[in-house]
Amino acid sequence: MAVFVATVETGSMAAAARALELPTALIGKQIQQLEDQLGARLFERVGPWQRLTGAGLQYHQQCRSILELMRGAETQAQETGQQAAGAVRVHAPVFFGQRQLAPALAAFLADYPQVQVELVLDDRAVDPRADGFDAVFHLGPLLSDHAQGLPLGEQALSLVAAPAYLERHGTPERAEELVRHRCLGFIAPLPEAEPDPEPQARWAPDWDAEDRADPDELDPVLEDESDWDAPDHSAPAWPEGAAEAAEAEAQEGADSALAPAIRLQSNNALALHALALGGAGITVLPTALVAEDLAAGRLVTVLPEAPAVSEALSLALAGDLAETPALTAFVDWALARFQPAAS
Repeated sequence: MAVFVATVETGSMAAAARALELPTALIGKQIQQLEDQLGARLFERVGPWQRLTGAGLQYHQQCRSILELMRGAETQAQETGQQAAGAVRVHAPVFFGQRQLAPALAAFLADYPQVQVELVLDDRAVDPRADGFDAVFHLGPLLSDHAQGLPLGEQALSLVAAPAYLERHGTPERAEELVRHRCLGFIAPLPEAEPDPEPQARWAPDWDAEDRADPDELDPVLEDESDWDAPDHSAPAWPEGAAEAAEAEAQEGADSALAPAIRLQSNNALALHALALGGAGITVLPTALVAEDLAAGRLVTVLPEAPAVSEALSLALAGDLAETPALTAFVDWALARFQPAAS
């Protein structure tokens, strides 16, 4: 956006390159990428010159307004950073907290030297008010009516297994075949403040396969089928959007025996990652967590033709608590840092 505005206001890509101290070729490439992203031409050539199209003129006016707002927000943030003081207690899932939140917090602490952060990382579900947190980075739907959630985007998920496991037990070609495989689930217990706090195991979504297999026709992998019975308290809880589809199928008489039986459950994604690498079974993990393993061949994607799935990431706050200057600074920083950029 800034490159486009500079190109318009300096009169050419070459002048914009000099003003921004960037190669002219990079300016042209970024303008082309922007046009591809918008699906509209921003410039048209008139002899040796170029001028804005109608779409380019309108987009330039919008970009200038946005950039002015951003500069104002930066100035306000700097002023707030000099004033904000106090403590903020933050909770986050382990993988997100280790790989994304903790590295980014260094910049926050530098901008707000009078703010102290207490960061707690674990994969249990918490209620900001009941558990005494000012801000909670949460995956999936919010579990408390008392919390307000600020959306931060989506975390992509992948269904994966180790090659060694698939060599021993075969590679499923349809979602229905997961019923006879060793499946690893994620336990997401409800906060203690909620009624009926029974653990819920998160598993794979319904990929809407065209044909459903008869469970009587599926050869069991285990010699003892009783090994595949999940504990009574661990009925699979599916990612957002799939539960409605599953309920509809149940009402149509779909056989509940087709739901994957979870052999092992854990409340920690890194533990499930280690188990998958060890060939313990098939599991659903954040794509960012397994990307290097997939590239190196240590894990492979199961059902690669299935539609991509993801999980909502939000910042939950106790809705009935007043924000302190320190919490306001943290929330503004988190939204700016982790919300996806508008296209």
